Amino acid sequence: MKTDARAIYDKANCRRKDFRRLFEASQPLFADCLTKDGSFKERIQNLSSKGAFLATRRKYSIGEEIAMTIPLVRTKATFKATGEIIRLDAAGVGVEFRIVFNY
Repeated sequence: MKTDARAIYDKANCRRKDFRRLFEASQPLFADCLTKDGSFKERIQNLSSKGAFLATRRKYSIGEEIAMTIPLVRTKATFKATGEIIRLDAAGVGVEFRIVFNY
């Protein structure tokens, strides 16, 4: 799985409290998602221990609950998380994890 140079942040110059891994469109990572509107797959643009950014055109609302199953191909592990939509923009939505289950 490739990431670009932006995937590693200089701790002294970064406001982030956790490491984020960015995923290239050529090697996408997808999550199986479930909301009140149904189930579907979304491409993960970046992922951290606290949340994810989903590249999507689907309509979401701030505060909407979402459950995700994310397969980590390199480690052959899968984890499930529930979260809340905390950011909306033209490129997608930001999800803050509330509960993470490791499988």
